[in-house]
Amino acid sequence: MPSFLASSLALATLAWSVPPPPRPGSMTLTAPPPVARPAGGGDAGEIHPLLVDTHADTTQRIVYQGANFVGGIPGAHLDLSKMLAGRVDAQFFSIFVLPARTPPDSYFTEALAQIEAVQNMVAASKGRLAVARTASDVRDNAARGIHSVLFGVEGGHALGNVSEAKQLAHLGRLASEGVRYMTLTWTNSNPIGGSSGDDGDGRGLTEFGERLLDRMEKLGVIVDLSHVSDPLFWDAIRYARKPVILSHSNARALHDHPRNVTDDVMRACARTGGVVGLNGIGIFLGNNDSSTDAFVRHVDYVVQLLGREHVALGIDYVVDQKEVEEHMAKMRATFPPGLGYEPGVRTIPPEQLPEIVERLLHMGYAEDDLRGLLGTNLLRVAKAVWKTPTNDDGIE
Repeated sequence: MPSFLASSLALATLAWSVPPPPRPGSMTLTAPPPVARPAGGGDAGEIHPLLVDTHADTTQRIVYQGANFVGGIPGAHLDLSKMLAGRVDAQFFSIFVLPARTPPDSYFTEALAQIEAVQNMVAASKGRLAVARTASDVRDNAARGIHSVLFGVEGGHALGNVSEAKQLAHLGRLASEGVRYMTLTWTNSNPIGGSSGDDGDGRGLTEFGERLLDRMEKLGVIVDLSHVSDPLFWDAIRYARKPVILSHSNARALHDHPRNVTDDVMRACARTGGVVGLNGIGIFLGNNDSSTDAFVRHVDYVVQLLGREHVALGIDYVVDQKEVEEHMAKMRATFPPGLGYEPGVRTIPPEQLPEIVERLLHMGYAEDDLRGLLGTNLLRVAKAVWKTPTNDDGIE
């Protein structure tokens, strides 16, 4: 069977000379000649499994520094050439309004400006990129060799410092522009509920938050519970009627960090039919010097905890190395010692994804296991939630 999982064996160097024996039932993969994907975008005959990543902050570099994503961004963790090197078929671009940079009255217009900038990038890509709005779009784009661009809003404060009715209308506008998930909070609490990153960490889902979740589900926008307070998480899980995700969170059992989540939280997410998108930043993995080793460890832990159907990729590609180091230096004083906020923060680059696949294969993971992790698990959630909003959904 043609497979990126198989061909990746030739793309990276093993950390050991003799691999451990495979687990019972796993496949021994070979690398037959490549065969084009079928026109319908299905899995049969794929050159490699669909690879979807749920979180990148590269939008900030494009919008505020005029970076050329298609032509290449020196120092950035992600651009088109790096997507190609990592075989990334679809990437969520984070629409993130930094409160310290933007006046509250401009939150929503700033979110729209970021979406427009990425849309313009897609239009100028000469057909190499396309905005995807459905799971079928992602598959069909990949079948044609086109990389999908998707939008996820990071932080419900992007809905603006306006009335509740206006915030719901703003959500409809974002959905019509292609937003396919929204993180209820960032590190700042908002009218939806409390964040894990400020003194609202004891607050749960508000009455307005309940109405917002109703509207998100009607519009086909996935509820993302990364960054939220524990009370908000549990309230949202009890209230939600469709699958939810944790777009870029890791296992707190392996590394006790405020941005990571407990086993119970991950199990609850999985019970909705959702997925946990594992974060590739070393400070959240618990091993900054060897992020790849630590990431593989988190993948294996979460797969054993939840099953292969509930794990995805949410690498959290940052703007660039220098900026993340400056940010972490500022954040260091806000958390207890020993959490790893040191200079030289590492993030797994897309080019190392084939190595991660290789490592998991040699641990005994079967091809179907890794297809889910790399993309089909997330697309299953997308198929259950996403839709094209219409005027009947209250779009203005």
